[in-house]
Amino acid sequence: MPESEDRVAQLEARVAELERRVAWLTANAGAPRFTPGFNQVYRADGHGYVSAYYVGGASSRVRLFVGPQHPPAQCVGEANSGGRVDSHIGGVVRPGEYWMLECTKPNGEGYRAVFTPLF
Repeated sequence: MPESEDRVAQLEARVAELERRVAWLTANAGAPRFTPGFNQVYRADGHGYVSAYYVGGASSRVRLFVGPQHPPAQCVGEANSGGRVDSHIGGVVRPGEYWMLECTKPNGEGYRAVFTPLF
């Protein structure tokens, strides 16, 4: 393949990728925040931010796991309600990644969480 044809093919591939991204943004514009469950695995369709924070009650610990495998294995943050520090965690999740908020209490007792899609 001559160099000019190769260059055209590269440009066409870039345009196709940009069109795919625009289509995703258009389809997901205004996607709402949602309240995730604890000890449950999710898969991100797009970029997002996960936040969990202590509101009071039972003493417990929450860890945020993120990664390409199901279930995710990389801990990216921990909150522990046993003290006055580290009572909030948050992290960015990329498209296609799995994520979960692992809590020592089955229902995340003492914590609230939210997932916010980013555009």
